[in-house]
Amino acid sequence: MLYLVGNILMTNSFKQCFSAASTIVGNKLTNTITLNLFPNPLIKFIPSDNMCQVLNGKSSTAFILLSSPSKGNIQLPPTGAGISFVYLFNQNISISYKFASAALYADTLDATFGGFNILLDGEYEVKASVADVFHTLSNQTACFSSTRFTFSLLDDWYSFEVQPLFCEVSSFTVFFEYQVNNVWLRVPVRPVDDANVFVSTNDYKTSNVQFATIKRYLLDMKSATESSKYTADEKAALLKMVQTIFLNVSTPVRLSLDYSVKSTTASITSVSSYLFSDNKLKCASQMVTKATLNFNGLAFKTGFNNAIPCLNIPNTNINYALAQTILQKTTQVILSVLITSNQAPIKLTKTVSIQNFISLYFVQFNVSDQIIKDILTTEVYSGAQIQLFIQLIDSNGQMVLDFNTVPIKLSRTCTQQRVWHIQKDKSISTAWTNQALRCTSKGAATINVEYVGLQKIGGQFTIVEKYSASSLSNLSLAKNEVPITCNNNAIGDKNICQTNRTNNMKANVRKNIVYFAETPTELTEVKYIVVETDLSIWTYFYVALGVLSVIIICATIYLTVKGNQ
Repeated sequence: MLYLVGNILMTNSFKQCFSAASTIVGNKLTNTITLNLFPNPLIKFIPSDNMCQVLNGKSSTAFILLSSPSKGNIQLPPTGAGISFVYLFNQNISISYKFASAALYADTLDATFGGFNILLDGEYEVKASVADVFHTLSNQTACFSSTRFTFSLLDDWYSFEVQPLFCEVSSFTVFFEYQVNNVWLRVPVRPVDDANVFVSTNDYKTSNVQFATIKRYLLDMKSATESSKYTADEKAALLKMVQTIFLNVSTPVRLSLDYSVKSTTASITSVSSYLFSDNKLKCASQMVTKATLNFNGLAFKTGFNNAIPCLNIPNTNINYALAQTILQKTTQVILSVLITSNQAPIKLTKTVSIQNFISLYFVQFNVSDQIIKDILTTEVYSGAQIQLFIQLIDSNGQMVLDFNTVPIKLSRTCTQQRVWHIQKDKSISTAWTNQALRCTSKGAATINVEYVGLQKIGGQFTIVEKYSASSLSNLSLAKNEVPITCNNNAIGDKNICQTNRTNNMKANVRKNIVYFAETPTELTEVKYIVVETDLSIWTYFYVALGVLSVIIICATIYLTVKGNQ
């Protein structure tokens, strides 16, 4: 008898482990009922003899109890030992039961009261009611198949482009959210008027507020800041968001829809896969891009060969005046790349004049040796993507135009260095390869290699040499040689090619010549050039490398000594 009394007292003490605010939630999309057990918020004030902590981690079972006006009392599961779960002290616990069919789930839709019957550690029974029972038609993790944040600073609008799925939400409030110092800040977005100049079909507008049909949530900043729909504080918040994105194009952003379920507000959130900027000129769509990280840095093929396609348009084009105004105002261009993977994002930036930008064949970014080593040798970067951002700036530092590419796969070179050995009648490129497993396992393959010589004249680069070749290359070898002659040149006849090559090797010209090697998977700037010599290429290369090593060693010793003084 004493044991029974003690056991009852002990069982009652376990009721103190759970909050009276616990809930039962049904999900119509998945035909699932979930018991959400919340810990008692006063648990830390309850004496330790309440036994809550004693059974932490113990295997237990539960029955979910519902009261339906039409079906009576419902126990889930109807038979058996209950739903298995592990009791966790002072933590939220979710216990779910999935129905075999939508018809069986429908029997619970009118249930308004519920509770649970739990057997902790197979011995201690706890029965209690929950604060609320409700059903939701939304699964916030599966309402969108894709979400892209797109904007035009030139036109002053921002939007989320989405592909909605099967979530059934009758009414909701829209927020754009952005992250600063790991905190999500939000701004409201109202439906735009149908007469808005930027509105298109399937936008979130006053005449279209059905979730399943909306493909874009638009925030036209000019209209928003002039509209009576927004308070002064909301307008200030909108401007702060715009400024944050303007200063940092890698700012995480997400779409959030708030909707009400009985007395509870729930949210559907979806993080943007990337930020994309374009405008009526559609500059990004005219770019051919390729990016490779190699031991010289990051080489990015811009697609801007000798002109900016979106601005170099005929005067018969409707956007000709706009394009001319942009060209006339721009003095410099800020180029940024953002490398994203499952690691921390990496951002690189450089500034060039508008004259150099127009003639860019490649953009070369300097990258720290540690980043190069990490990405080239670590397999966690195998899925890395890269996105190029371009901002055209006037003489006052104000932005004239901005746009960027969509993310593309970042290629990782297998070539550590390339040496350009030029003789009277032929050229040989010798490549040392990275011995990472991903490279050595490729074995032999026929690859096409294109070598481009760019000459800088008056601040602009012009292609003066171009060669193509196919070679059998085994990437597990220490070196590979690709012979190139003027028979392989791609921009002129053999005599012109030979004349250009001879001229470009002159000491007063070579300082303005840059060579690149390109394969289907990588871009590499040629760092070492040996010209018209009877000595082995290896002799010259190792002499150059030896001299460089001596300089580095001496500099290191000097800095170490000076640092210790």
